[in-house]
Amino acid sequence: MDLCVYTWFGYRYPFEDIIKLIKDAGFQAVMTWWGDEFIESNGPKEAQPDIVRKAGLKLENIHLSFTGINYIWEDSINGTEIFDKYVSYIDDCKKYEIPAAVMHLTSGENPPSYNQTGLNRIKRLIERAEKNNVNIAIENVRHPEYLDYVFENIQSDKLKFCYDSGHENCFTKGIKYLEKYGDKLGAMHLHDNNGIKDEHLLPFEGNINWERIMKQILQTGYGGSLAFEIDSQYIDVSKKYTAEGYLAEAVKRGKELMELMR
Repeated sequence: MDLCVYTWFGYRYPFEDIIKLIKDAGFQAVMTWWGDEFIESNGPKEAQPDIVRKAGLKLENIHLSFTGINYIWEDSINGTEIFDKYVSYIDDCKKYEIPAAVMHLTSGENPPSYNQTGLNRIKRLIERAEKNNVNIAIENVRHPEYLDYVFENIQSDKLKFCYDSGHENCFTKGIKYLEKYGDKLGAMHLHDNNGIKDEHLLPFEGNINWERIMKQILQTGYGGSLAFEIDSQYIDVSKKYTAEGYLAEAVKRGKELMELMR
């Protein structure tokens, strides 16, 4: 199983330097952000797939921007605009040969209620993904009922689940997503916390039961990378680790997680 990490891990460098650091640390794959919010620091998103591949890394998936995602549930001009933006993102996947996109269904504490308007839009996005031969992986965030609603009402080989270990532990205690949706697992965001805040810690820094999680991942038959969404800034570890040291430690923890799958 390849080791993968999200390209934002808390240390500020130009995108090309980030990719080199990740490669030199021993990762084989990366996940990137697909939006224009960080263009000043990361450059245009459209240039990133080529940079990643030229470095000899695999682009595992992109994380679609969730700015304005709550509008997808509204019958409004904003809803139409956010839907059109997401259609363009799925078309970008085909254009830039990106195999999968991770998507939130909501943002924040109080999204609009799930409804037929939003479901119809998501169905059309999945149809676009089918046409483009792209997977859309829906991530667990604060409101599990939206996941249930979509998975119950849309059946497609291109509709996948993105498992976020940290969100499960701090936002939705008691819900074991891998038991519910492990058969749909198509992406993962592994990180730790202490069950209170979404801290994006290295595995084994919080109280997540990693032995349980890794056994469950093994049982799903998941064939993708072991992917970290760690971020040193949530709890500043810059005095403890250089960027190189932080990534090296992440690789070490990744290998330890893999041992739990044996």
